[in-house]
Amino acid sequence: MTDVNIAVEMMSDAYQDRFDVAFLVSADSDLVGPVRAIHHLIPKKRVISVFPPDRWSSALKGVAAGSLRIERAILARSQFPEEVTKPDGFILRRPAEWR
Repeated sequence: MTDVNIAVEMMSDAYQDRFDVAFLVSADSDLVGPVRAIHHLIPKKRVISVFPPDRWSSALKGVAAGSLRIERAILARSQFPEEVTKPDGFILRRPAEWR
C-alpha cells in the first residue's frame, strides 16, 4: 500500500496547491501514473524524481520534470547520530542495520 499512499498524497497535495515542485524519492515505476497525471491535470506543478543509491527507473525519469541521484556518501553524511534524546527524555536509537 505504500505506493498507493504516496500516489494519493502527491495527487492530494498537487490538487490543494501545497507545492510547486515535489521531490519524489523513489525508483518505483508504479509511480509513473500519478506523476504523469499531475503533470497533465495541473501543468504548473512539477515532480522531480530523486533516485536513491543503486536504484533507477527509466520510466519514472521519462515522465518526471527532472531527475537527480542521491550519492551513498551524501546519505551517510546526512544520518542522525547513533542516539537522539527527545525533549521528554526518551532516547531514540538508530537500528544496527542502518549503521
